[in-house]
Amino acid sequence: MDEALFYDWNAWKTGKFRLPVGIVERDIHAKALRHLKEKEILVLLGLRQTGKSTLAFQLIDHLLKEKVSSDRIFYFSFDDLSLRQQLSASHASFMKTVERYLGEEVGAINEPLYLFIDEVQKLPGFVEYVKSLYDLKYPIKWVLIGSASLELRAQVKESLAGRVLNLAVSPFSEREIFDALGFAPPDKKEIWKLFLTGNVPDRKKLMKLEAGLLPYKARMQRVFEDCLVFGSLPAVVLAPDATKKAELLKSYKETYLDQDIRNLVKEDKLWVYQRVMELLAGRVGDLLNYSNIASELEVTVDTIKRYCILLEKTFILKNLTTYSRNVRNEILKTPKIYFTDLGIRNSLLSLNSLSQIERLGQMGMALENMMLERMDTAIRQLEVGETRLHYWRTKTKEEVDIVVETPEHLLPVEVKSDRRVQGKHLKGLRSFLEKEKEQVGILVGRFDTADILEDAKNRIYLMPYWML
Repeated sequence: MDEALFYDWNAWKTGKFRLPVGIVERDIHAKALRHLKEKEILVLLGLRQTGKSTLAFQLIDHLLKEKVSSDRIFYFSFDDLSLRQQLSASHASFMKTVERYLGEEVGAINEPLYLFIDEVQKLPGFVEYVKSLYDLKYPIKWVLIGSASLELRAQVKESLAGRVLNLAVSPFSEREIFDALGFAPPDKKEIWKLFLTGNVPDRKKLMKLEAGLLPYKARMQRVFEDCLVFGSLPAVVLAPDATKKAELLKSYKETYLDQDIRNLVKEDKLWVYQRVMELLAGRVGDLLNYSNIASELEVTVDTIKRYCILLEKTFILKNLTTYSRNVRNEILKTPKIYFTDLGIRNSLLSLNSLSQIERLGQMGMALENMMLERMDTAIRQLEVGETRLHYWRTKTKEEVDIVVETPEHLLPVEVKSDRRVQGKHLKGLRSFLEKEKEQVGILVGRFDTADILEDAKNRIYLMPYWML
């Protein structure tokens, strides 16, 4: 490979490495550092442009501060065509390249090497090569970084079973957005911890938690509303204005179709794939009806199912299964769909303002999608164990938007865009609590303040969206 390029990538070897000023420490940073100390292969996966490469360089910076010799740290990116062409001829030439810059044979060293491989999905078969070296027990800590590639996920699952630690790199959380914009973030961990562990607050505690967040309220609302429109991909968050944000999201869609999907879908069917994305964007929070979409596009149901699987496996979509005491029913019943990032979803529909979303009657689905993202983030941050998210719907069409299932309890959550509580908002929650013999539920809305509705059986928390 080109030497100048190698030293550009590995600037720490010439003493020129510096992280950019103002770089955001991700919520998963501490977990990534723990994984870096373990023997298994660390795999960083996620949507394009969520900061996976930046996280890799943050890990490298940590190693250098821990006095790991710069000679022992290597970074390669398979974005480089010449490197891919070199390694396509023989994967074994990769280790020869490492040994050349290391100055000794890998089999003869005692101190561990740290090998960071970016865009690893772009070189077919390389994951199997890594597996073969891992099984030889070389003193190498592998960190593989890849965008949302179906082939890479399949390779990792099949080739590295039992040898890998997966870490998902998601769009920015609220805390990370505050950090990126240079503001002190609000701490909502205590709120989420109380609800997710079942140790719910009484009225006095709830008032105190709300009071603690009031100084941040106006900024939290602005951040939330911006995310409702443009999502929270790092580059989009940091873009200077709405026009630039919209341009970045449009470019994102084109890059995704061109680089992630073009090799998986026939050229003459790319338009169908894009139309499926657009149709699903208008069905956030709805049950996924393959037949309706197939009929509208005049293609087979199997085609729609395949494309929906691709969208899920490439992290664009998230499917929510129904809650049932019968696990088989959870799998067989129709899922509801959400987007991993609302900005991508809105860009597909050419929605560029909150007023558009409000005028088209889509505020409810946008809020529901956002709250699902917030819950996902809280569960990851708190590492609360085997916690899963579902929806709930009966044959008589009683329903709850989101059900948090932990080993100890179930927490139903209903999301509404209204500013005042109406009796119909509580119907599904109360029905769920009665049927599942639970006592606590949450109604999220655009309320002014938090409150609790209590009776002899249940306690339903009325939570303003900005508090969660």
